[in-house]
Amino acid sequence: MAFEVVFTKKAELDFDIILAYIFHDFGAAAAIRFKDLTIEFVKILQNFPELGRLSNTKKQMRFFVAHKRLKIYYRIKNDKIIILRLFDTRQHPDKA
Repeated sequence: MAFEVVFTKKAELDFDIILAYIFHDFGAAAAIRFKDLTIEFVKILQNFPELGRLSNTKKQMRFFVAHKRLKIYYRIKNDKIIILRLFDTRQHPDKA
């Protein structure tokens, strides 16, 4: 059974900011690749929600390195995967 994926407002904002940064610094092709890779990860996560590791800092929060510069933090709640934040690993952790 595929889980429903829900993005929080913060996760949507994170995605938009990262996408704009990639577009500005690396061009449209890189931004499209980033978007496509993120969508592919979300599709995998729908079928394998426990794929991510449990975070040491917060209970029931998981994270997954979707590609080398993107961590996705999420929770599983009933039949939903709630994407909490997207974190570009090039940024300082305190900004998350």
